[in-house]
Amino acid sequence: MSRAYRVSVSESLRKLIRGSDHVCTDIELLEVLPKEQMSALLESELLKNGFQKEGELLVRSQDKSTISVDPKTGRVTVTTELCEDVELKNKVDGWGDTDYGTEGRGKLEQSLREQAQNNLAREASAKEEQLGQKATEHLEGVLRDLQKELDGVVNRVTGQALKQKAAQLGEIKSITEDTESGTLTIVLEV
Repeated sequence: MSRAYRVSVSESLRKLIRGSDHVCTDIELLEVLPKEQMSALLESELLKNGFQKEGELLVRSQDKSTISVDPKTGRVTVTTELCEDVELKNKVDGWGDTDYGTEGRGKLEQSLREQAQNNLAREASAKEEQLGQKATEHLEGVLRDLQKELDGVVNRVTGQALKQKAAQLGEIKSITEDTESGTLTIVLEV
């Protein structure tokens, strides 16, 4: 006479998951001066804003994000990476029959173990996807703040370039700047 029995298998998984996202954009500068001079002005202004020179790039890390700017091309790359250490557990139950003996029990346990491991892999994948979505949301917030900052940098660089260009064209009689409205008036004597 056969008897049914229940087999329970528990598996756990501890994993460091990562979610990341990045975006690239360009700083658009008017070429008031030659490209090399505009790049130097941009670099100088970004260094004042907390960027640090790393090779050819200017880089700043803030709040899980890294912002890098190539002052020669105006290319801006923002990368956000989030990490989370997760511990997942999964328990699977199955039924066996004594008619299949110890070999049947071993196969049932192996099948249940594989099922539990597959469940853990799916759960870990879902957590990674959620973390990726959080990284994207975080990146959007960083971009909003960065856009305001870069607009100010572009305005200051353009203003400096216009002053230098005006000095090349003649004698500057007066300069009037209104930072609120973003206007710059330069009176020259040529």
